[in-house]
Amino acid sequence: MLTVPLSQELIGNYNSFQPNTTTARDGIPFGEYLLQRILTAGTKSIFGVPGDFNLSLLEYLYTPSLISQGLRWIGTCNELNAAYAADGYSRYSNKMSCLITTYGVGELSAMNGVAGAFAEDVKVLHIVGVTRSVDSRSDDYHTRNIHHLVPKLKDSNFIGPNHRVYSEMVRDKLACSVAYLDNIETACDEVDKVIFDIYKYSKPGYIFVPADFSDMLVNPSNLVSNPVITLENAIPEVPSLELEEVTQLLLQCIYDSKTPAIIGDVLTDRFGCAPELNKLIKMTSMWNFSTVMGKSVIDESNPKYMGLYNGNEGICSVTERFLQCDLVLHFGINVNEINNGHYTYKYNENAKIVELHPEYVRFFDFKINEEKLFKGVHFVPILKRLLEKLEPTNLNFNYPTNVARFSQEEICLPQESSSELKVTQTHLQNKIPSYFNDGDVVVCETGSFQFALRDFIFPSQLKYISQGFFLSIGMALPASMGVGIAMQDFPKSHLIANGKEHSYQPRLILFEGDGAAQMTVQELTTMLRNKIPIEIILLNNNGYTIERAIKGPTRSYNDIMPWKWTKLFEAFGDFDNKYTMNTLVETRSELDRILEDLKYKKRDNLIELLEVKLDVMDFPKQLQSMVDAAAFKRSKK
Repeated sequence: MLTVPLSQELIGNYNSFQPNTTTARDGIPFGEYLLQRILTAGTKSIFGVPGDFNLSLLEYLYTPSLISQGLRWIGTCNELNAAYAADGYSRYSNKMSCLITTYGVGELSAMNGVAGAFAEDVKVLHIVGVTRSVDSRSDDYHTRNIHHLVPKLKDSNFIGPNHRVYSEMVRDKLACSVAYLDNIETACDEVDKVIFDIYKYSKPGYIFVPADFSDMLVNPSNLVSNPVITLENAIPEVPSLELEEVTQLLLQCIYDSKTPAIIGDVLTDRFGCAPELNKLIKMTSMWNFSTVMGKSVIDESNPKYMGLYNGNEGICSVTERFLQCDLVLHFGINVNEINNGHYTYKYNENAKIVELHPEYVRFFDFKINEEKLFKGVHFVPILKRLLEKLEPTNLNFNYPTNVARFSQEEICLPQESSSELKVTQTHLQNKIPSYFNDGDVVVCETGSFQFALRDFIFPSQLKYISQGFFLSIGMALPASMGVGIAMQDFPKSHLIANGKEHSYQPRLILFEGDGAAQMTVQELTTMLRNKIPIEIILLNNNGYTIERAIKGPTRSYNDIMPWKWTKLFEAFGDFDNKYTMNTLVETRSELDRILEDLKYKKRDNLIELLEVKLDVMDFPKQLQSMVDAAAFKRSKK
C-alpha cells in the first residue's frame, strides 16, 4: 500500500473520506473509491464523453457524498477537446486534472491532447473504460474481435486482436504511469500509485478500468490511512548530505558572482515553486529573464526583469544583457528547439551555468570547461534550502549602471501612419499590454500573435497559458474552457499561491485565431453551458497565417471557409443573445474603445467575442525571426 506523509494543515484542506462501520466492513464500490480518490488528489471537475465501456463508472458521479464535495462532470463535444480542457485545468490550478473516455474510439481521439500534456509536463489523469473483466476470463476472449478494437492485419477471423494494444501505445511513451486493472484486490493501490506518479513526474498517467469493476466492492482503507495525494508530498526529498553540498556550491557561485542572472523556466511552475523563485529574486535583486515556455513564471513587474531570452530569436538588447552575466541560474530548465531559440542559446565565455531540474542539478564552468553533475537531485528542495541559507549581506554584485530593466520600446515595432484605420499586428502589440490588469489569466492559441505576446511585459501576478512547444493548433480554445472551470473550482488560486489575493476578480482572456478556432470551436457551447465569463479576441486573418509565414502564402492549403463568427453563440445555445456580446472590429478606434471598456469592466460580465479583422499576411516580426532561424538551421544540414 502506498503511503505518503502528510501535515495536519494539508489534511485539513481536503474533505477526507470517513467511512461508517458498515462501509468499512462491507467495502464501497470501486467506482466510488476511484472518484473519491480523484477528489482527494485535488480535482473537482472531470471532463469527457460518455461511452458504453465507461457508463457504469459515470453513474457514480451522482453519489450524494461526492456531489456534496463539489465533484462535477463537464461533458465536452468530443474527446480531443476533453483532453485539451483537462490540460488547461491543470495548467491553471497546478493540480492533477482528469478526463474519462471509452475504449479505443474515445481514448484515441483524446491521444493528441494527452501527448501535448506529456510534452509540456502537465498533470493529467486519463481514465479509459475497457471491456469487462469477466469477459477477459472467458476461454474464447482472446479470439473475439470486440468493437472499438482494431483487428489483426492478417487472419483476423481466426486470430483475435491484442486487447491491450492501446495501453501499449501510451505506456512509457505518452504516460509516466499506466495501470491496466485486472485484479480488484489490488485496484485501489494501483490507482493511488498512478496518481502519485502524475504528481511526482508532472506528466499524464492512464488507468484502464474494466466496465464491471465500478460496481465491485473494495476496501476503502487507503482513503483513511492516506487521505490526500498532493504535489508537495510527491516531490522526493534530497538526502541531507547532497542537499547541503549542492546548496553550498550554489551559495558560493552566487557570492562570487558580480553579474548573476536567474532564468525562470516552465518546470518552476509545474513543480509549484514559482513563489519561492520570485522570493529569491526579491531577496537578491538579481537580473532575471523568462523563457518562451516559462513566460509569467517570474513576476515581470519586478525592477530587475530583463526580458525574454530566446537566443538568436530574441530581442538583441535582451541578449546583450544576458551575455554580460557571469553566472546563470536556470531554474526548472526545459531544453527544446522552441524554448531555446532553435538551440541558439549563448553564454558569456567566462560564465558559470547552473541547471536546476527535477532529475538533476548541473554545474558547468565555461572558463575551465568543468562539469559537476548531481543526478537524482530534485531542484525544489534545493531552492527552498537556498532561501533558508542565503545571506544577502554576502552579495557583491556589480551590474553595469547604464543598463535599465527591459522596456516595451525595445521591441522596436515598425512605425505606422496615424491615418491608418485598420487594425494591424503592430497596433495590437502597442495596445494589448495596457489592456491587461494585475492578476488576469491569459490563454493564447498557437498562431502568429503568440510570437508577439512572448515579449510583452506582463503586469504583476498575470497567469499566462499557452502551448509553447507541442504547438497543437486548436488547443487553446478548449483549454481556456478548462481554465475557466478551474477558476470556478479554485477561485484566485494563482493569486493565493503567490500571497497576493485581493478584491479584484481576475479576467479570463483568450487570444484565438480563425483557422485554429475552426478545429475546436464546438467548446464555445460548453463555455456557455457552464457560464464561464471570458473575453475572446478572435484574430481573423482569413486562414492559417502562421503557416503562410513559413510556406505557401497563397496556397489553397492555407485557406479556410470564411465564417460569420459573431453569429456562432446564437447557434450554440444563446438563442436570445442574453449571455454573450459579439462584436466585429475593423478599425483601431473601435478596438481601443472596447478594450478600455473591458479593462475597467464597463461592460457586463458576459462571454465577450471580439472578431478583429487583420490582413492575411500581417504577422509579427518575431514570427519572422523564428521562420528565418528554422530556415537557417535547415540550410546548414
